[in-house]
Parts: sequence; C-alpha cells; structure tokens
Amino acid sequence: MKRYCLALACCLAAIVAVSCKKKAETGEPPIALVSYIIENRNLPSHKLVASYSGNDASKSVFLVGSPVLCEALRQKILEVDVHDNIDGRLSPDGLPDFAGELVCTVVDFANAPYSAHAGREEALREVAVLDMLVTMDTLCFINEYDRSGVASKPLPKLVVMASPYAAAYGKYDIDTLFKSLGCRLPVVYPLETMLDGVFATKAGSLNIGFITGEESLDSTACEALLKGKAEADKRSGCTGVVFASDLSAPDPLLSFLDSCLLAGKVRPLDAIIVDDPFADAVGMRMTLGRITNPDNPESLSYGKLIAPGCMIIEICESVSDECYRILRKGNLFTHNISLPRSLEFKTAMLSDSTFVLTPFDNGDPLR
Repeated sequence: MKRYCLALACCLAAIVAVSCKKKAETGEPPIALVSYIIENRNLPSHKLVASYSGNDASKSVFLVGSPVLCEALRQKILEVDVHDNIDGRLSPDGLPDFAGELVCTVVDFANAPYSAHAGREEALREVAVLDMLVTMDTLCFINEYDRSGVASKPLPKLVVMASPYAAAYGKYDIDTLFKSLGCRLPVVYPLETMLDGVFATKAGSLNIGFITGEESLDSTACEALLKGKAEADKRSGCTGVVFASDLSAPDPLLSFLDSCLLAGKVRPLDAIIVDDPFADAVGMRMTLGRITNPDNPESLSYGKLIAPGCMIIEICESVSDECYRILRKGNLFTHNISLPRSLEFKTAMLSDSTFVLTPFDNGDPLR
C-alpha cells in the first residue's frame, strides 16, 4: 500500500493536467485518472492492474462500499446455504455455500455515503476506481497515523462494488481500465446483476418495479440504468416505477403497490427489484402469492398490477447467487471444509490527499 499510495498521490496531482487521449471501445473518454494510469506504463498502478489475475482459488471475495451495504452483504455471504457443497445442486446441506472462503470488506468511510456525491459525476467515477485499486494491492497501513507501519492484506479473486452510485457511475471507467490493460478480475455490480437476472428470465417489453433503500439510486438514475439495459438488449417499451421502501408498513409490498396506484402507475409489473437489504423479501413473496391467487379477495384490488409470472429479486440474495455462480464456473472455491471467515478494512483520506487502507475496528489483518 505504501508504494501504491505514493503512486496514487502522483496520479491525483497529475489528473488536472492530463488530457483524456485513450478512448474506450464506445469512443467515449474515461476519466483523467484512468487515462493517466493506462498511458504511464512505469506507474505502480499500471503494473498492478496489467499483471493482475483473479484466477486463483486461494484469493478472497471482496466487498467494497458503504458500512451498511458491506455489512448486509457480508452477513448474507457468510451465512447463505442454498446449495449442496459437493455438486452445487439447489439443496441446503447444513454447510455454508462459501465454506472455507475468506470474505473481506473494504468499508469506504472516506467517501460514504455515496449519495452525498449525487450530481458530482466525475468525483463518483474517481471514487469507484480508487476503491477498486485499493482492493488489488497487497499492503495496508496498520493505522492512518503511522505512515511506516504496513502489513500484508489478502487479494481479491472477485470484487463486489456494493454502492449503487459507485457502480452506476464508475463501472465504465473500471471496465475501460481492466480491458485496456488486460486485467482478469470479476466485478459484481448488484443493481445491474438484478436487472440482468430479470432480462435473462423475461422476454419482450418489461415494466419493472424498484423498491429502494436509503443508499439506492434515485428514480432518475434507476430509470436511466433500465433504459440503457433495454437499449443494449435491443428491447423497446421497457418502463420502470421507483418508490422508497416503507419498512414501517404492515405489508411492504402492498405499500409499494398502493404507491403505484396513487401515482397512476398501473401497468402490470413483470418483476420487482428490492434494492433494500432491510426489506422483507420473503414476506413480499408470500404477499405476491396471496394477491395473485384469484380465490383471494385482495386479487381484485392488486392483481391487476401484477403480470403473470412476476418475480421478486432482492439485493443480498442476488449478490450471493452471482458470487457463487462466478466462483463455481471459474473453479475458484477453496474447497476447504471450514466455516467462512471475514476480515474488515476501512479507507481514510489523509491531509495530503493520499487514499489509504487500514484494518477496521482495530483488528489485525494478519492474526
């Protein structure tokens, strides 16, 4: 991290003067920081990305983002048991699906909450790239006040960009950096993963509901993401309806559907994306089954808002499923018969604008 932080400080000092010469495949320029790393082969950051490969089962799963989202996703990955650990069948076997894995969280106190950066696209894009780079180096500081005290940290074989803002604004730049330098490291973007799940399951023109949490994208950004996904998939007529999760409601799904009715959003929903880790997705699915049952009186009021085969996709389930799929497909599980473990790190921005990583909660990452 010491060598990385010095290089990163140089990058931050240089980006003001750097012109964006390197183009991504679409022809649009990445942010100046990414261009600077790509174009300067002697930079430690360039060498780090260019030589990096996540194709190593001994490496770890990393979650990067806000304290709330990182903790919710960490707990899900540590505890989930929906697969058989031998053959991968959908059959719980009493052993966590990520048995033997080390799950590392990088809690970005330096920049969270990301929603505070709304309207500052360049800053959000830069934050996402810096968060990604900080996971990929081997060193961290023991604490932010001891510039000579460094320790070794695990390396990622998979990174989850937990913040929807960092993902929505920074994905293009991370993809450009990785593609330009040939980096092989899978990255999961939760909201895009949930949308991909809907598009892979449902054909034609879709109407998708978004139940958002405190750190979710606003309605404009959600709709823009949906529009981009539909255009990339060559689908027309796709629409979205976005309302905040009401955790105090006796029935959160009915509360969401009531909001749709009040706003005149009555096109039947093909899928509902629950982007709030605190929402009761299990309860929502039970409600969905109840209101789509023609023998239930509630179907007269709410059934018309639900398209046949409507599905509910929840953030923690979706991310753990996608992480499992990537590790299984790439043969990246450790296959150690032990409970999964976790380590936590935090980011800090020092007075000289150096971006550093330290153990979180005074823990020792080497113990």
